[in-house]
Amino acid sequence: MTSSSCLNPAPSGGKPANADGRTLGCAGEWAWAKRRFFALVIGLAAAGSSSAATIEDDYVPFPGIRHATLPILGDDELLIEEVFQSHLPTTLEKGTLRFSLHPHLGDYTRKDNMRLSTSLRYGLTENCEVSLGSKLFFSHGNGEVRSFEDYGASNLRLGTKYDLGEVLFRGCITAIGVDYEFPVGRPPVELTDGLRHLRPYVTFSHRLESHPDVRIFLGFRLDAVTHTDLQGELGKNAFNSSSTGVTGGLVIDRHAWHYTFEASVDTTRLIGRGKEDVFTFRPGILYEIPNRRHPERRSLWMVGVAVKSEYGPGGTSLGASFKLRYSRDIKNRHLRAPFASKK
Repeated sequence: MTSSSCLNPAPSGGKPANADGRTLGCAGEWAWAKRRFFALVIGLAAAGSSSAATIEDDYVPFPGIRHATLPILGDDELLIEEVFQSHLPTTLEKGTLRFSLHPHLGDYTRKDNMRLSTSLRYGLTENCEVSLGSKLFFSHGNGEVRSFEDYGASNLRLGTKYDLGEVLFRGCITAIGVDYEFPVGRPPVELTDGLRHLRPYVTFSHRLESHPDVRIFLGFRLDAVTHTDLQGELGKNAFNSSSTGVTGGLVIDRHAWHYTFEASVDTTRLIGRGKEDVFTFRPGILYEIPNRRHPERRSLWMVGVAVKSEYGPGGTSLGASFKLRYSRDIKNRHLRAPFASKK
């Protein structure tokens, strides 16, 4: 992605144009745009307690046996980076607009900047949702950069998913989708890989009739990578070229608890450069924190913990993650349809 002309590119020495290597090269237009973007995110998060979704007459917080995540929220409600990262088939209810904010609390001790993963999901039709997301950041002052000396957005992500229903056989739901992620501006090197990612995928999910709180899933994906002129840092086993991957696993829904397991293989052998493979195993737990003061409203907070074991060209790693996410329905009577649970 070609950067805007108002941004100063990093010189060939490997450092951004400024002395500390972290501030943006444009003090006018880009600073104004960042302030507007941050104001939008803060406004969405502080929309007011009165905008929280209230339960309708036909709405049960945890319906049936142990099905916790509501069908009207779609399966992507379970997505939390580094805890559960697999797209599952169902989509957000038509007319529903949902905002999520996920602070990366570990950045306070590991990085100069705190990342805030944000997303907006909208139910376009009964079977299709679209999404917009970005990783915001700000310097927290516990590192080499003073508090709020640097802030902005490091990337932008656009996505869509279409639920095809039971096209293969009864009880197996299929969906196709695509995500497009690219860096924006001149973010700190530690917050971007400097790559554009086009990620189409297909996913299958089947809930066991004998154990309806258990569903198994299988997904296939492609990550088409293109390079930009931005400097970035790759993860320990992250690829620098295009790759393909497959993930299988299961989700067990028990009221407000969700127990997950993912096993995946990613490789550059088919479409990338070289012959590199990465194997990942990730068991995890997600918990929807009940709204004690207003039990008639949906939970606004979800916590997740996962243990990841990974083997790849960068070596073997074993680590744990603890994540916290805030979500809220944005009430808009002109865009929102009445609640109606999908079957």
